[in-house]
Amino acid sequence: MTQPDSFKSPNTNVAIELDPQNDGSIVRKAFLIESILNLTSIPLITNTHIVLSYVLDNPAYINPASILFARLFGGIIVGGLTSALWAGLPNTKTGIESRKVVYLMLGMGEVLLIPILAVEATKGGSKDAALSVRACVATIACLLPPLLWRAFVLFVRPEMMGKYREVKRE
Repeated sequence: MTQPDSFKSPNTNVAIELDPQNDGSIVRKAFLIESILNLTSIPLITNTHIVLSYVLDNPAYINPASILFARLFGGIIVGGLTSALWAGLPNTKTGIESRKVVYLMLGMGEVLLIPILAVEATKGGSKDAALSVRACVATIACLLPPLLWRAFVLFVRPEMMGKYREVKRE
């Protein structure tokens, strides 16, 4: 039994015409830059012990569990977040529509990570601290600008994500 023509597969992109005033080019560039920067997390997967020796407050904290969780975290960044950004790169209907979801997802992660890192930084290298203050502050400094950018785009200038209209194919 076949479905009527009114049903579309999610991977079917209809013909669209971009709004010349809001073609999403700035956000697309931001997606590309951020996805490339996310790839700098590959050493967290491939050279985990070395990376952890820089960020942990005490190298004695490096153990099989910390290595596993660091690799899992790196895998989420490289495999999940980078892929989500790549999904929003094309100026197709699905690409444009995915940008808001991707920014909300990434922003929520940052909203959760920043306070966790701030609390860790307040431990100031005490015996209860896992990360060095320097690593916490540097990570917050890397997470805060993208979060502010996402909030600006989502809530102040959502048209920057791009606009389109469907056009009939002839």
